[in-house]
Amino acid sequence: MKIWIDLRFVKNELYSRFAIQLVKTFIKQNKDNEYIIYVVDFIDELNIENCNIKKVNIKNWSLNEQFELLKIFKKDENNLMIFFNHFKPTRYKWEYITIVSWLKDIYYMNFSSYFEKYKYLFLMNKNLKKSHKIVCLDQNTKNELIEKFDIKESSIHIINWFFPEWDQIIKVNDNLDEININIKTKYSLNNDYLIYSWWDSIEKNYEKLILVLKRIRESWHNIDLVFLWNNISTNINLRNIILENKMEKNIYFLWDVWLSHKKYLYSESLWVIFPSFYEPFPFRLSEPLYFGSNIISSDLKNIRNIFWDRLTYFSPISVNSIFENTKKYLENEVYKTNPDYEEIKNKYTKENSARDLLEIIK
Repeated sequence: MKIWIDLRFVKNELYSRFAIQLVKTFIKQNKDNEYIIYVVDFIDELNIENCNIKKVNIKNWSLNEQFELLKIFKKDENNLMIFFNHFKPTRYKWEYITIVSWLKDIYYMNFSSYFEKYKYLFLMNKNLKKSHKIVCLDQNTKNELIEKFDIKESSIHIINWFFPEWDQIIKVNDNLDEININIKTKYSLNNDYLIYSWWDSIEKNYEKLILVLKRIRESWHNIDLVFLWNNISTNINLRNIILENKMEKNIYFLWDVWLSHKKYLYSESLWVIFPSFYEPFPFRLSEPLYFGSNIISSDLKNIRNIFWDRLTYFSPISVNSIFENTKKYLENEVYKTNPDYEEIKNKYTKENSARDLLEIIK
């Protein structure tokens, strides 16, 4: 069987790395098939047997996607395509499966005009309804697809997504495990610290962290906050909130941190805080999960369904809720315990995700 996979969306960001790992594992598990993968830039990891990489300089959400890409698809006569998002030619008429990782863009994307939002929703609606099957990563997204787009429940399938094994990705030649590294000294961290590791989109609720940290420091505990994400330090709104609350000496923005250094940053942190309003599968918790950090998180159904009672939860809409639960966490010295994530690691693997996807295709 021939299977075509559209990976034109791939960039140097987290979801792209997840998608590449899933596709690579899927191909290795099903070697009898032939795979043709469309990309904008060549992907070295997919240079494997039975896999033909086809470079097309046609990006998602472009005019050429509707016309030039459709010509390529017609010429290739592809009869089973896997799309990792809803961006595709609307006149595409062959069988295809759409993987929907989240629907946050319809709630939180800043469209330049009402027309742009209407066009986005129109194309999404049209392409999702024409999908032979839709695959999503959690029950909430499935419910949203049914309610928002009136899609038949029978055409929507859920697969358990996965957490990548970051501890196996660390470069062996770093040799940092052989060095008694003092991570606080290396990054000039003066106090105990907590970590926020996500981007700065509005649903991530990063503003409340500054207010919570200020109350903690004023109340009883001298801790700092580390932002582990490259782009967030350029956010003017965040910078202004920090300055308004006079917290600039207690906030650290760490850019381009080696993964081997992250291992120490996570393991020596008091905890990782995850205050999001909206979250499908919690991709970014893969790092603290594999590096054994304690996590305090928004009480969202998708997160609780994965982690159950292994995390400390709070309401993301309330600074007071975050503060009070953090206070209990510190007073009870929960941060001194070693969290047990082994069962989660064994359940949410790329091998299991690839097997689930194959069952849906069959």
